[in-house]
Amino acid sequence: MAGLLACLSVLAQSTSPRRPAPPAVGTAQISGTIRNAADDKPLPRARVIATADVLEEPRATITNSDGSFTFTDLPAGSYIVSATRTGFAEQAYGQARSITGTPIVVGTAQRIGNVDIALKPGGVIVGLILDEDGSPFAGAIVEALVTRFESGAKTLYSVATAQTDDRGEFRLFGLGPGEYYVSAQDPAFRAVSSPKGVVRYSPTYYPGTSLADQAKTVTVRATGTPPRVEFRIALVPPARVSGQLVAFDGKPLLSGAVVMSPIGGEGLRGVSPEDASIQPDGHFTFDNVVPGRYQIRARGQTGSGASLFAVFPADVISADVRGIELTLRPGALVEGHVIVEKNRTSKPPVLSALRVRAPFTDGAFGGELIGIVQSDGSFAIRGVMGGTHQFVIDGLPHPWVLKSVMLHGADVTDLEMPVTASEQIHDLRLTVTDASSEVSGVVQNARNVPAANVAVIVFSKVPLFWLRTSRRMRLTYTDVDGRFSVPGLPAGEYFAVASDAVDETDLGHRERLQALQAYAVPFRLATDDGRATVTLHVAPIVPAPAAR
Repeated sequence: MAGLLACLSVLAQSTSPRRPAPPAVGTAQISGTIRNAADDKPLPRARVIATADVLEEPRATITNSDGSFTFTDLPAGSYIVSATRTGFAEQAYGQARSITGTPIVVGTAQRIGNVDIALKPGGVIVGLILDEDGSPFAGAIVEALVTRFESGAKTLYSVATAQTDDRGEFRLFGLGPGEYYVSAQDPAFRAVSSPKGVVRYSPTYYPGTSLADQAKTVTVRATGTPPRVEFRIALVPPARVSGQLVAFDGKPLLSGAVVMSPIGGEGLRGVSPEDASIQPDGHFTFDNVVPGRYQIRARGQTGSGASLFAVFPADVISADVRGIELTLRPGALVEGHVIVEKNRTSKPPVLSALRVRAPFTDGAFGGELIGIVQSDGSFAIRGVMGGTHQFVIDGLPHPWVLKSVMLHGADVTDLEMPVTASEQIHDLRLTVTDASSEVSGVVQNARNVPAANVAVIVFSKVPLFWLRTSRRMRLTYTDVDGRFSVPGLPAGEYFAVASDAVDETDLGHRERLQALQAYAVPFRLATDDGRATVTLHVAPIVPAPAAR
């Protein structure tokens, strides 16, 4: 009997529920105010959420009658603070800089204030999704998508999801004013088992295409009749693209890398890393490639140590693309000197800390090679991939900026430079100067109150300079007092625009920049070391890009 009681005792101990870990408690504090972005009035009873890895569950609170909120007793950590209220689009603090918001880092006993969020009135997109035969499609997954620039590439992010009812109707709500892509997908074909493994079908984009680079945006405004869209779902299976990298001289590869990027696709993501593979012998495979026009860029090395490159265009419709042979060839050699032109009492830059790069003007893979500047100002970039590039210099301390790039007596500073494989470019001269300009100002909302965390884009009036890598194009964000500063622009005529919906994807986007001019404030820098002050108001909407 005693043995039985002992067993029961052990069983009771082993099956008793575990006590939950005590909640994380600290001494830090985050406070701020939630306001209506349309009129800057405080929003009472808005829900504010703080999430962090140091919290087992998010913290939540409700704003007071004056729109204020406070989180107390927070452990030290990195927090994302977001707010929502019925009739408004959900917004995270600093969301203009990242789709997920700007982290707020707090230390022990630290008090962070002025975490203010302006909620935009929530817009709506309504519509009808049809099957391929024209009948209403019930149960389709419909998403509103925006483009964001993350990790050096444009990516589509879903900001709202809905499901069609029995009539094929849907309603996407809680959308801030701006431009959205709308996609629809049969949930049964999101991920399907096949002899090849998991197959993920491409969604269909408004106005009814599986090619994301042919999708059209839908404009959502704060007031007025919601936009309505209607299109048919197309079931287009993804393709597999495969081939092999080979060196031009037949030598075996020691290393290799290959990427597949859309050509001119607005927001179309590249192939996911988990769907791409490359073998030691150079064989590569891209799985789950959605329809579109792509460019495959590859880099590899043989025993010589120098990088070799190849480029191949690939049109993917619905069938697999096999047997691609990418012949890797030597890249170009770019040599030159960095020249220091001192005009003020600034301390000269340390030459060995400077790096010269030749990125692709479209920001694509292959432009990350650098030339380390030597003590005498010389540098060499070996293996520059064929294509159009601009020459830039990294590591310059304030107030030093790039003044000019000269090649054979010609100024190529702001031009696209075509580079061919195996080309030899000598005597490139990059001049840096401490005579730099500064453009500063303040951004105000509709009530002429300074607006924090608003993106400001500055770009040249001359479309020739509308390149992602141009020194005449900058993006910055206002501080808590609504102020901004852009140093180092060369002399010229410029536009400046402030908007909650402008981000890195707009740099070099010609249609977008052209449309933004209607909301812009012009200004002029008379000299390379001139000063300009501008006052901006937050643009009321985001203009739609021109139809492709």
